Amino acid sequence: FTLNTLDGNPVSLADFRGQKVLLNFWATWCPPCKEEMPDMQSFYEKYQDNGVEVVAVNLTFYEKQLQDVEEFTQEYGLTFPIPLDEQGEEKENYRVITIPSSYFLDENGVIQQAHIGPMTYEFMEKAMEDMD
Repeated sequence: FTLNTLDGNPVSLADFRGQKVLLNFWATWCPPCKEEMPDMQSFYEKYQDNGVEVVAVNLTFYEKQLQDVEEFTQEYGLTFPIPLDEQGEEKENYRVITIPSSYFLDENGVIQQAHIGPMTYEFMEKAMEDMD
């Protein structure tokens, strides 16, 4: 998929071929999403230079206003790519029913594991290690 970020730049999942990817679907009003974001940011900071990418797709069509997403990313200090699913197409493509939902993709873009609900830092580490 290719989606735009808050600053209008396109992000394509294909851009991350050759890297392991933690693909997350979330919304600003979701308590479990808020719970996992600090761990996801810490995970990203540690592993971004080691062939691991975090892509957190905001389910923008569920948000009251786009400004909520901007404020959330600033409040949590998020620095990984946050594509906006404004039409809900990727939610449907990935069959996301509950949020947060996360997928662990290998270097070829193949889903190796799916996880519904919030994740801890330790869970993210283990899921990535399990792909080795």
